Amino acid sequence: MASPPRTETSPSSVPMHTGPTHVVVVATDDKESAPCCCCCDDGCEEENEERGNWSCNFESILASISNAIGPGYLWVMPYVIYRNGGGAFVSTYLVMQMFISFPIVYLEMALGQYTSQGPIRAWRGVPILQGIGVGMVVMSAILCIYYNSLVAQMLYYLFYVTGDLNRATSCANVWNTAGCAEQSPLAADEYFNNYVLQLSDGIDNMGAVRGPLAGFLILAWLLVAVALSFGAKSLGKVAYVTTLVPIVLIVVMFIRAVSLPGASEGLLYLLAPSTAGWNSNIYPAMITHIVHRLSLGYGGYTTLASYNRFHNNVLRDAILVVFIDFLVMWFCALTTFSFFGYLAYELGLSIENVVATGPRFAFVTMVTVLSRLPSGAVWAGLFFFTIFLLGYGSQIVLVETVVTSLSDLVPTSLIKNLPGRESGLLSRRTMLHGVMTVAVCFLFFLLGLPYVTQGGSYLLTVVDSYNSIIQPHIFILLECVALTYLYCASCNRCCPALNRWMSDLSHMLQHVCCFCCATVVNGMAAVAWVYYIPIVMLIHLIFVGILDLWPHQLWYGSYVFPSWVHVLGNFIASTSLIMIPLVTIINIIIAFVRGQPGSIISPPDWGPYLTKHRRDVTMDRQPYRPVQHVHGQPRSQAPTVDDTKL
Repeated sequence: MASPPRTETSPSSVPMHTGPTHVVVVATDDKESAPCCCCCDDGCEEENEERGNWSCNFESILASISNAIGPGYLWVMPYVIYRNGGGAFVSTYLVMQMFISFPIVYLEMALGQYTSQGPIRAWRGVPILQGIGVGMVVMSAILCIYYNSLVAQMLYYLFYVTGDLNRATSCANVWNTAGCAEQSPLAADEYFNNYVLQLSDGIDNMGAVRGPLAGFLILAWLLVAVALSFGAKSLGKVAYVTTLVPIVLIVVMFIRAVSLPGASEGLLYLLAPSTAGWNSNIYPAMITHIVHRLSLGYGGYTTLASYNRFHNNVLRDAILVVFIDFLVMWFCALTTFSFFGYLAYELGLSIENVVATGPRFAFVTMVTVLSRLPSGAVWAGLFFFTIFLLGYGSQIVLVETVVTSLSDLVPTSLIKNLPGRESGLLSRRTMLHGVMTVAVCFLFFLLGLPYVTQGGSYLLTVVDSYNSIIQPHIFILLECVALTYLYCASCNRCCPALNRWMSDLSHMLQHVCCFCCATVVNGMAAVAWVYYIPIVMLIHLIFVGILDLWPHQLWYGSYVFPSWVHVLGNFIASTSLIMIPLVTIINIIIAFVRGQPGSIISPPDWGPYLTKHRRDVTMDRQPYRPVQHVHGQPRSQAPTVDDTKL
């Protein structure tokens, strides 16, 4: 609802306050309306005119959901559920979602909203661990370079295979081998490897660039540039398509899948609780997929929340994202195994013989399934359009994380000298964002060309295996440590870092969240941040070492990678991790050179982006509010603050 009207009188008629310069709570001025839970009410005006906000808070929620869900929910999670106990795994996964996923999503979103900055600048509040944000951006940059090559393959199948399923599952082609079988996964596999990819004999032979895939890679990057051309304004509009449309299409495909013969056997195979898959690897597998499927530790939630209004109900947003994410994962698993049951019924095989994971599920198994359906071309179009939108939605958030972080590093004094308006779609900041988006997309396109060569799938396998195997878990561990143990200006009371962070959350949520709900949920989240999430992440890292889960050996089908590949993989893994100590050393040197060693713990200018949202404004710099009389008694008002950008 709108804020209540305030009585205004001239400040000149009231003497200036000359009290001590201690911390005060800053009241909003008449230009700031109280936040509103309704996205389309008076609370949706532009608050941060320089940096920009979402046109509607609903767009922020949709973009965050789009960041959470991806193609992996169709081609990875169903296989993980099947391999790890079926229904028993799902119930455990739901509990882990509530007690691990939600606190991390809430922390990353709250940090971005409080600072109105991308990951690099958001972690400036703890300079000794600011490398967390830099590492997240580096990891996301490496990921989005090769991720778009998968999006290019999705586009290829959407445009070429949808109307030519018979050719993709036929054995009467020049690329087929003698062992091919009509309308079988083997025929679709040969189409994918021998025709679409024209796969070389190994990573030592990268071969030539595949023209059709390179063309679709250009299209994929053009679509990313268009989606991010106006920053959050354009991204928010694209999020309606990349989030709502795939969810609707998944429900439609679920209805179609469960109506097929053999679908019930597939569902029983998925849902039957079993402890056969429970072993020592199930716990690290569960933690790994919780982190990767929701994109925790990648900086995406911090980036998206940085465009929220300061008093937005970020607690509600985090709950919605995690809850909808679980529902989408559940529908994807049911849909996938219904199709597996149908394919096993058609081929006369057991379900375990047709289960597939990864891109092979989409480009081989589903092509075989769709070729056997009535009106298969229509369902193929819906399926490939769905996975394209899921991949596209995740990709634009990854690129936005990089672009926003780079834009935040540009000094405000330099931005003021650029051509453009102060605010709006043609503002200097928006134009700078657009230029950086085009530059980043062009550079990443060039760096992504090796992934669309004949040996590109081998390179993709190596980079994907090492780029985020332990990095996001380390980032999550350190961000919990940073905000609950190191985020403090002094150590004169118990848990100063945690108290300071919880105070910041209370200040941000004071207008929009029920006090009792916020207290209970924040208390539960604090326990997670301080105690068990760091312990869980540390145990996971120990599991990776003790159980030898580090990829010492890699395969692509029957091809075994040479040993030198692991040297390349370890270098890729260290690229983002090395940023943590490197940035720490740089910040320590800068602090001592400036003669401010204490700033390495807490920068003196740290706080929200807009001055009016800060609580540490000194009273001697602010005009004093006129006295209002309540029931005959004078009541002093907090000072007003100019809407000055830092």
